[in-house]
Amino acid sequence: MLDIVSKSLTIPSLTHTKEREPPMTAIEITEKIQGGVLKAVETSQAWTLGALRSTSTAFDAIKLDASAIPFSDKVPSATETLDVTFSFWGKLLDAQRSFLTGVADVYATATATATATATAAKVTNVTTAKKV
Repeated sequence: MLDIVSKSLTIPSLTHTKEREPPMTAIEITEKIQGGVLKAVETSQAWTLGALRSTSTAFDAIKLDASAIPFSDKVPSATETLDVTFSFWGKLLDAQRSFLTGVADVYATATATATATATAAKVTNVTTAKKV
């Protein structure tokens, strides 16, 4: 099943230009879409940060005094929390990638073995003529 989408799979270009561009592979299309998604996310994040920066001073008058909260000196900063959290998620993502690479390797090995077995079976199943 994984061999259906491969680097060699080509999909015709949907652009209507006078000069025909070579068809894009499935990987190239995927990378192009991923790049567009990342750019949209980054743009949205930049707009959000800009809005937060421009409105943050409006809330200065209602900020809580952290010293009034018990144990507030024991709570990690937002930056420390983000560092620990993203470090964990990075490790988890690495573990998932390693696991799925193993799954893909098992599938590729199983497919190669099945193909070799089927080929060998075709070669050894030569029928002989029966005597009447």
